[in-house]
Amino acid sequence: MYEFGLSKIKPSISFKPSKTPSICNQPLLLFQGDAFETDTKMSEVKSLFLDMYSHQAQKKLNLAGVEHVIVLTAHGGKIAFRHYGIALKKSGGKVPRIELEELGPSFDMELRRERLPAAELAKEANKMPKQVQKQAKMKKNLERNALGETTGRVHMQKQTFDEFQTRKMKGLKRGRDKALEAKAEGEQAKRTRLDSDDADES
Repeated sequence: MYEFGLSKIKPSISFKPSKTPSICNQPLLLFQGDAFETDTKMSEVKSLFLDMYSHQAQKKLNLAGVEHVIVLTAHGGKIAFRHYGIALKKSGGKVPRIELEELGPSFDMELRRERLPAAELAKEANKMPKQVQKQAKMKKNLERNALGETTGRVHMQKQTFDEFQTRKMKGLKRGRDKALEAKAEGEQAKRTRLDSDDADES
């Protein structure tokens, strides 16, 4: 549990951005300051925000889906919380030029009190499954998530529905289709001859 004191508070309604993020669009989290890496308490606060927004490290990022960013800056024992909208502009190259526009809220946080769990309880809560700890070599297209569950991907070639094997019913055999076609052609030819004979008699 952490208790923060807030100062220099500016609510979101005090900002007039030209564009607001889409609903359910998760923000990027940017941590600035060495304290987040060197100070134990600040490092725990960083983990708190990552858990709060359910963030995980990503190897790839689609810039088209990035709409806003929360910047947390540690300086002088305080943490500055700033929220910016992201606009992608043309830069003349492959990487777009990024412009930031403050969305709010904006405030400074100061850590006042904290209550940390017992060491044994924290160790048990952060315990990883044995399957993940072993980091066993996985087969191709198989992955293991944080819970130790194995998931896989199956790649299939393009399917041709005409070649699917169906139940061996007499009504579905190709020979029966050919026989029906031949019978229909014979009847059509017979009708044609009858029409020709009628025309000759008249």
